[in-house]
Amino acid sequence: MMCPRFEEWSEQIEKYCVDNGLNFEKAKKLSKCWNKDTLGLQYYDKDQTKGLGLLDETPLPLVLMIRKTQSGLIFEQTEYTRQYLA
Repeated sequence: MMCPRFEEWSEQIEKYCVDNGLNFEKAKKLSKCWNKDTLGLQYYDKDQTKGLGLLDETPLPLVLMIRKTQSGLIFEQTEYTRQYLA
């Protein structure tokens, strides 16, 4: 299933990536979690699974947090942003 937030905000996310030296193509491939005002991009390595189901995905490193405010989108980098999006 496509992420509706990522699709809706993709132009702004791409601009943020370009302006900050991040790889938008990598961002498109990251796991996503969202609600109506928030989008989290998380790193998931399918090659590192151990057959534990959801436990293989807990916790996923949060790479980039995006929040919608009245003044526009706010992007919050984490300690993993450069590692997985540079």
